[in-house]
Amino acid sequence: MFAFFGLPSPSAAKGLIDVASFIGVMGAVLGSCLIAYGSEWGAAFKLRPNREEAEIAVGVYKLAVRISIGSGFIGVVFGVIAMLQAMGSGSGGMDMGAITQGLALALISTLYGLVYAFTLFLPLQYYFQHQLDKDS
Repeated sequence: MFAFFGLPSPSAAKGLIDVASFIGVMGAVLGSCLIAYGSEWGAAFKLRPNREEAEIAVGVYKLAVRISIGSGFIGVVFGVIAMLQAMGSGSGGMDMGAITQGLALALISTLYGLVYAFTLFLPLQYYFQHQLDKDS
């Protein structure tokens, strides 16, 4: 048996997969980039861009970093709201299952936002910035 980031096995990582948090973070990123850049945001996917396309790509990925972090923290607000609703509902007792689900939503959406920002969008931003610096 081997470890996966301190977890006993890769099957234990299934708790880190949450489709709603993924859609919340990536949907906000894709939507905001599409709204801000329109048809020009296709330049962010070219491997060998010209100078103008590289400038657009840097802007797209700067925006993606900001939006992914922000949407991750918006997920925290939803998770805390779910926790508070679980604390206030019921007659006398708190539903611990609902409280831990709200906490899990808060932590996983934050994790998704930060992981996408720092392992996907920021390196891509630096790649295209390097392309711009080489051309100048």
